Amino acid sequence: MTWADRYARELGRRVERLGGLWPRLELEVIGHLEDSAAGHRERGMSPAEAEERALREFGSPDVIARQLLDDLGDSVVTMRAARPVRPRLSLSVTLA
Repeated sequence: MTWADRYARELGRRVERLGGLWPRLELEVIGHLEDSAAGHRERGMSPAEAEERALREFGSPDVIARQLLDDLGDSVVTMRAARPVRPRLSLSVTLA
């Protein structure tokens, strides 16, 4: 597990309410962190320094979780509360 995966796992624990949205967001978070660290390495930082800077710039899991829940939480609650639409099946049987 990479440093970015560990951060995403920690963040994921704080946003369990997001349910099915989380896997997509997790990929976004990991990608952003890895891209940020790569940019810092290209500017001459060591890998450890680049990772630390990327995490610091992104924000703590607590702060990011609050933002995600504020921005997306109501949408998820609304989606869960909506009655699922189930298609009606029409079957016909032909006897020979």
